[in-house]
Amino acid sequence: MEEQARSCLLRFRHKLVQDIKPTYLMDHMISDDVITVDEEERVRTQPTRKDQAAALVELLLRKDNRSYISFYNALVKEAYDDLANLLHAGLPTPYGENLWDGREDLLTLAFTVEGGVPQRPVVFVSRPELVNRVQEKLYQLHKISGWVTIFGMAGSGKSVLASEAVRHHGLIEEVFPGGIHWLSIGQLDKPGLLVKVQSLCFRLEQSLDAQSRHRPPSSLDEAKECLRFLMLRKYPRSLLILDDIWDSTVLKVFDVHCRVLLTSRNKSIADSVSGSKHEVEVESGLDDKKALEILALYTKTELKKLPTEAHSIVRECKGSPLVLSLIGALLKEKPNRWPYYLRQLQQKQFKRIRKSSSYDYDALDQAMAASIEVLPEEHQELYKDLTVLEKDVKIPAKVLSVLWDLELEEVEDILHEFVNKSLLFVDSHNKPHLYYLHDLQLDFLLEQNRDQIGECARAACAPCARASY
Repeated sequence: MEEQARSCLLRFRHKLVQDIKPTYLMDHMISDDVITVDEEERVRTQPTRKDQAAALVELLLRKDNRSYISFYNALVKEAYDDLANLLHAGLPTPYGENLWDGREDLLTLAFTVEGGVPQRPVVFVSRPELVNRVQEKLYQLHKISGWVTIFGMAGSGKSVLASEAVRHHGLIEEVFPGGIHWLSIGQLDKPGLLVKVQSLCFRLEQSLDAQSRHRPPSSLDEAKECLRFLMLRKYPRSLLILDDIWDSTVLKVFDVHCRVLLTSRNKSIADSVSGSKHEVEVESGLDDKKALEILALYTKTELKKLPTEAHSIVRECKGSPLVLSLIGALLKEKPNRWPYYLRQLQQKQFKRIRKSSSYDYDALDQAMAASIEVLPEEHQELYKDLTVLEKDVKIPAKVLSVLWDLELEEVEDILHEFVNKSLLFVDSHNKPHLYYLHDLQLDFLLEQNRDQIGECARAACAPCARASY
């Protein structure tokens, strides 16, 4: 519970104990799933009304922001207006400029803040169609456990989309009344994963009474069982959000028949776990209007007054949210450098487009390299060979079969892996399927392999490409 809320409870404890009738208030709080029937019973067994009130306040002091808000709402509903006014100052303060009014929205805020959901980026543009698609998939977890995977290439805005989708009162109230619990994963070894799960279990146990708490798990097997107990017994209708999953084996620790939303660059990351599965693909770029809106917000410029370089930057990066955020943050400090950063983008000088942002990477080359480094070494070398592709040209697998001197079926399997990891795109409307790179991926490969791959390789591939049509 935030310090401001706790201070209000302590400050007005005497007044609350003097006036409230806990029985009626606890009915509302049980409906909000912030106290359990067992906790209610322990309060009720106190000998007098004042003792019961004191026990309820003491219980609240061990709870979270959501419990404080529920208690405040119960006071309002039971016409304790004077007491509600006293506690109003302790309500959690909404952060950011785009949050909402009303008690329903305060409850949504409490769920997301307590659950560790990241706040919106300083510069934020809405993507309502994608948000709606994620929410539609999450509503399908209403009655059964399962997995919703948000996947897409580096810097496409997957994490922002996940956090935005759960800022919805109806979704929380109907599907996830047990809460929202966010956990950032990334690339972890087993000890690092154990620490992450330990911290999650510790966080989940903070709202429980001391008798229900366990010692910290000392192995991944213990951690999985601890998490299973908490999610099934204590938080049965809650949502676990796993952000930035790289390794499918990591998911096995969280395969405990709960409801999971995850973000990944790998489309097939959830293939190894049980339960229903749903997917939402995030397009690699924003449309021109939203892309320009990001640059306008960073530079505090009206859309119609953006320079021509802004439109060129959007075209060059194909609306990549990561690139736009990096360049926008740089332009915020150096607003006269529009031509300079456009030139760096055109010349593929990604290392010069570097700035701390809301993304996990400070530069585009870092984000791109991270995706390639998780491939097997032999596949990394094959991926580098894609430097020979031309922009906006799609090729069939048999072209790469000639280039790599591999059987067609083996090439198709390798390309399938690249597509699943958002390192390559496929046009499946054609037979045979055609494959192509995003411009930024091709630019990155050209920059990284300029010395290794010369014009001879490009010339060698060109006849193959022409022959395929």
